[in-house]
Amino acid sequence: MIGKERNTHFQHPIPSCCQDLPHKHDIPKYNAKVEYTNSPNISPALHLANKKCVQEVLSTLLYYAQAIDSTMLPAIGSIATQPANPTRKTMEAVTQLLNYCASCPNATVRYQKSDMMILHADSNA
Repeated sequence: MIGKERNTHFQHPIPSCCQDLPHKHDIPKYNAKVEYTNSPNISPALHLANKKCVQEVLSTLLYYAQAIDSTMLPAIGSIATQPANPTRKTMEAVTQLLNYCASCPNATVRYQKSDMMILHADSNA
């Protein structure tokens, strides 16, 4: 299983409950008079070892997400905006992403033949 191999590589424990989202979901506020942006990330910075761990997880999962499981790409993109200065909030997002990988270990890409018509082009030349 791919998820178990990834979690043993990163020494991440298997989560006790299923993680269905690769990133945190922001609940939309409909009919709001003013739309506020997210508050700035003021959590403490990570140590150098944790910074390298975040970079390693992102590089490994980016390759996997581009090849097989594209549902992880938005989460990886939002985490990758802070590669130079990861914080505790960034580490929480990485943990949620690894929990998602462990909960959904058998992602596959399936190609099927379709009955679409062949594209024909005509020219007046």
